[in-house]
Amino acid sequence: MNVHHAQFQPKQFYRELDRLLHEGEETGLGAKWFAWVVEELVRRFGDALLIQSGRVYEEQDDGGFELVHQVDAPDPGVVGVVLRPDYRPLQLLLEHGVFLFDESIEGQSPRLESRLGGMESAGLLVDSTPRRILAFGMHHGWERDDLDFTLNTLRNAINHRLDVQHLQSDFAQAAEIQGSLFPERAPKMPGFTLAAQSLPAEIVGGDFYDFLEGDPETVVLSLGDASGHGLPAALLARDVMTGLRMGTERALKLTAIIHRVNRVIARSALSTRFASLFFAELEPNGNLFYVNAGHPPALIVGQRGTRRLSIGGTILGPLDDAVFRRGWAHVDKGDTLVLYSDGVLERESPDGEMFGEEGIERVVRKNLGQPALVTLGALFDACRKFGAGKPWLDDTTAMVVTRTL
Repeated sequence: MNVHHAQFQPKQFYRELDRLLHEGEETGLGAKWFAWVVEELVRRFGDALLIQSGRVYEEQDDGGFELVHQVDAPDPGVVGVVLRPDYRPLQLLLEHGVFLFDESIEGQSPRLESRLGGMESAGLLVDSTPRRILAFGMHHGWERDDLDFTLNTLRNAINHRLDVQHLQSDFAQAAEIQGSLFPERAPKMPGFTLAAQSLPAEIVGGDFYDFLEGDPETVVLSLGDASGHGLPAALLARDVMTGLRMGTERALKLTAIIHRVNRVIARSALSTRFASLFFAELEPNGNLFYVNAGHPPALIVGQRGTRRLSIGGTILGPLDDAVFRRGWAHVDKGDTLVLYSDGVLERESPDGEMFGEEGIERVVRKNLGQPALVTLGALFDACRKFGAGKPWLDDTTAMVVTRTL
């Protein structure tokens, strides 16, 4: 059988996986949730990863694992099968947490595996109560690196969400802590006005922004988006903000600061999390030196049209040796610089249209010459009206800098 193999995109996978896991969180991470997750993984990522079927096992009192849910298995009557503790593939999976199987792996039962989905399969162990295994039957030709990356990312993300379930009562305290991280007010800079606002979709969120003093005349701007929602995203946002502040206080170069923050995220126990970031130094003469780490491009809107600031590198977290480049732009007199998160871009109208860059540019251009706070207010007002006043579905953050002299 010929199987279409869509190209695997890691960043897109990160985003889609995060959305998938977030969609079902309100039901709690129980038996029905795990069954739903496997069904959605097969449906959404089957083509890209060559997944043909999925299964959920639950640990029994004797250490075996019973198959409690299946998706597209060749034998519909396979539910109820128990993998005994001495079954070698089960031992390998419990030992490694994630394991990829093909015909070369010894100890497999061809008869049993043919009922389950074939000798080419993959599985991951989840530290739930009871422990569970999510397993997948694979089409021939699957890519080891892509599948290993996917399952390790999925395992860590689910285990992390299980941990979060035990921390829900701490949300109010987390919101207070996060609120204390944001600057109380925008700094004053001769010839410029500055303003920023962040609205979390939940009690706490993953968007963040900051104003820092690089030297007596330079202002350092940062706006980013930690993956996910709620407490996990807020904790990652805190770590990124702390790293940026420490690097700025030590007067490190922009790229050196970004490299250090990236390594910290990549080497942490939560390395499946990631963050995008726009980080810049603004000088009194209008020079803007910046690094865009996988974030939506900042825009400079003015008489020279609209310029998109995208130079930098990939998102922070997935690769500890990622390379980042510094970009340069000039903010002319009368220009407006606007930084924003996905929540602004992806604000939906009732008919499903996105606010997008066009919406941002339209609002900013209409308010050229206005103080930053006025333009910022107009931008959020436009987003609210565009979404017909419905709740914010994503953390939404924007920063506006206008040059008056």
